[in-house]
Parts: sequence; C-alpha cells; structure tokens
Amino acid sequence: MSNNFFEVSNVDFIAGGETKVRNVSFKIQKEGDIVCLLGPSGIGKTTILRTIAGLQKIKNGDIKLKNKIISSKDINVEPENRNISLAFQENSLFPHYTVEKNILLGAEKNKGKRNQQLSLKQIVDLLDITEILNHYPHQISAGEAQRASLARSLLTQPDLLLLDEPLSNVDQNFKEEIQVKLKHILKSLKITTIIVTHDSYEAFYLGSKCGIILNHELKQFDDPYKVYHLPNSIEVVNFLNRGALIPAKISSPKSLESEELGTITGNFTKPLPNGTNVKLLLQPDDLQHDDKSNLKLEVVDIKFRGTSFIYTLKTPNNMLLPILVHSHHIHQHEIGDKFGIKRPIHIEHVVCF
Repeated sequence: MSNNFFEVSNVDFIAGGETKVRNVSFKIQKEGDIVCLLGPSGIGKTTILRTIAGLQKIKNGDIKLKNKIISSKDINVEPENRNISLAFQENSLFPHYTVEKNILLGAEKNKGKRNQQLSLKQIVDLLDITEILNHYPHQISAGEAQRASLARSLLTQPDLLLLDEPLSNVDQNFKEEIQVKLKHILKSLKITTIIVTHDSYEAFYLGSKCGIILNHELKQFDDPYKVYHLPNSIEVVNFLNRGALIPAKISSPKSLESEELGTITGNFTKPLPNGTNVKLLLQPDDLQHDDKSNLKLEVVDIKFRGTSFIYTLKTPNNMLLPILVHSHHIHQHEIGDKFGIKRPIHIEHVVCF
C-alpha cells in the first residue's frame, strides 16, 4: 500500500467531452505539503481541480486521498463526502449572504472535524477584509470577493484544499504579504494544498513541488529549484521565459564551445559525447558582469527589478542574452552601451538540449 497522502495515477482529465490533460501522474507524499500547477490559460488546470473535487468524473486511472480511492472508472465519491474544499478564481460567494456569513459557512461545514481550529478573526486579519464583513458580494470588488472566498475555504480546514488562482485579483503590493501569511497558516495547520497559478514566482515560493502543464501534458513535476535550474525540455524553458538557448558544441565532459562566447565550463546535468551540437540554456544569473573583459556585447534592453537589473545583450549574430546585475552595482549601463562578460565563463548547472 502506498504511503502517499494524495496520489493521481494515469488520469485523463476531461471537460465537455474533450481531454484537457492526458495521462497525468503525481503525488503528494506528506500531509501539509503544497503543490503548485503552472501553465497557460485554457490548458486544463481548473479541470484538474474540478475533477479532484469530484465535479468531473474520470474514465481511466485513479485518484487517491489518504490511501482511499475517491475517483476511478468505477468509483466516484460524491464531492460532499471527500472533505476537499475548492476555491474558484471567479466569485463563488452566495449573493444573498453577507461576506461574514459566507465565510462562516466554511467553519460550519467542518465543525469538530479538526482538533486545531482557525478563528474567523485570524483569517479576516490575514486577508485584510474586516471592513467588508457586513457587505454583500455585489458591494465589493473582485479582489475582495476572491479573498473572502479564500477565507471560507481556509476555515473549512479540509483534508485537501484546492485553490484556483487564489491571488490573481489581489493588488501586487498586498499579494506578497498574503503569500507569506498564507504559507504559514497552511504549513502550521498541515492543510495539504494544490494551487493553480499563472505566476511562477508565486508557485516557486508557495510550492514544495511544482508541475508544469503544456500541450495537454504534465511536462515536469519537481522541486521549484529543479524546475527553474534543471528544466527537462525546451517547452518548459520557453514557458518559464527565464533565459536564452544558444548553439554550442561539447568539447569535454565539463566544457563546451560557443562561437560567440568561447569556452564555457561547468557541471553537466547529463553526460553528452564530445562533438555533440547542442542548445545551451543561459539564464540571467549564469553570466557575470566585468567591465575589464575583452568580451563585450551591446545592451539592447534594460528591466529594473528593484533589487536587480536584467540587461538584454545582443551578440554579433543577433542572439539575445539576459544577464542579472545587482542594482547597487557601481554604475548603471544604458541602451547602446558595450557590456563586459566575465571570462572564462563557468556555469554551475550546464543544461543542454
């Protein structure tokens, strides 16, 4: 018998007679872990959550929660008997109840099912919705409605919490604060959670595991660090949009040659024969700035990220390379400047395709 808290095995997720995501398998090993699913709009992420909640049936594979099958070809436990809570991206509040009454429905649903209870005040303070408790859903903004729906789901304290873009309508200056508090509550109460989000930074912060869904498949399911630094396909690289792929040739077990950048050394994520032509992934933090270098490239774009700048450099063959520089660097560069790259180039994770 599997010891995983939650497990999806070889499931096709279907909506409206159309297979949205094929042959999906992943697991959540420990109670209280958080999994984030990333992918473009319309790819089937919400269908996955609806199916896990019991709102859609499956024709193959199975879904298990606490070692019990809740969905299979022959078994479909009704949603109300799963102790799973789903918070939709859109407003799912009851229009004839106040915000406070809507939120308290979550507490009433699971009263006495968990030893450790989360109070209404705690959750209201967390999400900063005290001032709208006596309002009705039509009197509040989309972001406030989303936070109220999230509050109701948290008070339910289910075995499994499903959140569909939970912070998509929340102002950016407030979002990071909520993320920190939300993660603390989920971890302290051991509420196992699956979050669908389009925000990779949010996924990398909240998730102990991240799944990338592209072209109707779960392409990669791994630790956030590995998803970012060790993407398993060009599709994942392009989706995350975190670097550039440049042509190179393997010259030894720890080096390769680039026509424009010269010799690059590092630790290969997989062995490749000498002489193999590859596409090398260069991420913004792989290259280092050096004003004294004899390798200088033209700056064609600059993105300010607060703590850092991302400079986009153009090579003589018109390749575009991103490079990260701390914002307290001794001087800033302008578009059209020549920007030095430190040589020899060494990359900790050499990822090639």
